[in-house]
Amino acid sequence: MDSDAGQWSHLPKDLLAKIAGRLDTRIDFLHFRGVCSSWMSSVSPTFPRKNPILSLKLPYPIASNANLNICDPDTRNPHGSFSLIESTLYYLQPLRQTPDSKEALLVKLEEPKPGKGRLMDTLSRCAIQHLPKNFPKVLNTLNFRVREVGKAYGLRFFDVRGKPITSFEFKSILIKKVIMFSKGDEYGLMMIHIRGRLALWRLGEEKWSLIDDGAEKSHFDDVIYYKGRFYAIDYKGRIVVIDADSLKATELASPVHGSRGTHKHFVESFGELFLVDKYLDDELQIFCNDYSDIVADVPDYPVHFEVFKFIEEEQKWDWVSDIGDRVLFVGDDRTFSLSSTDFPGFKGNCVYFTQDCFCEEDDDRPGFDAGIFDLEERIAGPLSAFPGILVVDFPLALRIA
Repeated sequence: MDSDAGQWSHLPKDLLAKIAGRLDTRIDFLHFRGVCSSWMSSVSPTFPRKNPILSLKLPYPIASNANLNICDPDTRNPHGSFSLIESTLYYLQPLRQTPDSKEALLVKLEEPKPGKGRLMDTLSRCAIQHLPKNFPKVLNTLNFRVREVGKAYGLRFFDVRGKPITSFEFKSILIKKVIMFSKGDEYGLMMIHIRGRLALWRLGEEKWSLIDDGAEKSHFDDVIYYKGRFYAIDYKGRIVVIDADSLKATELASPVHGSRGTHKHFVESFGELFLVDKYLDDELQIFCNDYSDIVADVPDYPVHFEVFKFIEEEQKWDWVSDIGDRVLFVGDDRTFSLSSTDFPGFKGNCVYFTQDCFCEEDDDRPGFDAGIFDLEERIAGPLSAFPGILVVDFPLALRIA
C-alpha cells in the first residue's frame, strides 16, 4: 500500500497539471491539492476560473428606456458597464459525527475576486452583514464531505471608476434574474429586467438582444434554460419557449391551468421541469375554488404553494401533489432541487422558500425569513415551526437538528 502511495506521489508534474485542468469544481481542485505535497506543489493554489464571462465588462445599457417600458421621465442611464457575479452553493457534512447525527451545512459563497469570498443568504442575493462571534474564520474542507450543489448568477453595475452602483434611482441597471448558458464553445446570458422584459447576450456580441415574445407588454416572473431552450413565464401564467439560436419565441399551446399565484418559479429536478406557484391570501382562495374537488378548505396561513410538472411529450403542465423525496428550493437568484435521500436532513416533498411574513420585529438572525411548505400536509410555516427538521445556526448554514 505504501509503495502504491509513493508511486502516485511521484507522477510527473505535467501529467498532474493536465489532470487538474480537467477538474470542474473548486472542491475537486482542493481535494486534488490535498492528496500530498507533490500534488499540491504541481498546481497554483488558486482554482482557475473556466467561465470566460466572469472577467469581462458586459454591455450597458440593455436597451433604450422606452423599450424596457421605463416610462419615468426622470429615469436616466449612468455611465459604466455590467459585470457577472457568480455564487456557489455547497452542501457540507462533518466527517466526524455520531451515527444518529444528521448535521449538515448549506452554504452560499460569492467570490468577486479569486481568493476573496463573502457569505450570501442561501435563498436571496443579499450578503450576510453581521456574522456571529463564534462563526469560523476558516472552514477546512478536509474535515467535511463537501458537495457542490450549483451556482447562482447576478449582474452588478460598475461606473467608469469601477465603483459598484446599486441605487434604485437608476431603473435601467436593476436586474431581476440572470441565468448563464453554454452550448458547445458558446457562452451567453439571459436576463429579466426589473420591468419584466427578457434580453439575451452572447459572448463576443456588443449589445443585448431584446426578446420579442409577441405580446404588447410583457412582465416575466422567471426564465430557465432547459434542454437547449429557454422557458419563460409571466405573472399571468403565460409560458413562452425561446429557441437559443434564432431567439424565436413560441407560446405553449397548453397554458398552466390554475396557475394564478403571486409569483412563479421554474425548477429543474433530475432532468424534469417543474413550476412552483406561490399564493398569498386572495390568490389562495382562487386556487381552492379551481380545485375544490381536491382542496376542501382554505388553509389558515398566509402563504401556499402548488407544483406543476411539465409533460414534454404532450407539451402541457399537470398539477402534482406528491414529488417524492425531492426538495425544491425557490430563491431570488436561483432555484434548485435536492434529494432528501441523498442529502440527509432535508424533508422530502417540500418547498423551501423565503417570505416576509415570517419576519419578526428587529429580527436579523440567519434564516429569519425562511420557511417550508409541506406538500403532503399542505401546511406552511417558518423553519422554527418544523421541530426536528431544521434549526438555523450560522448565516447560510442550516444545521440539521
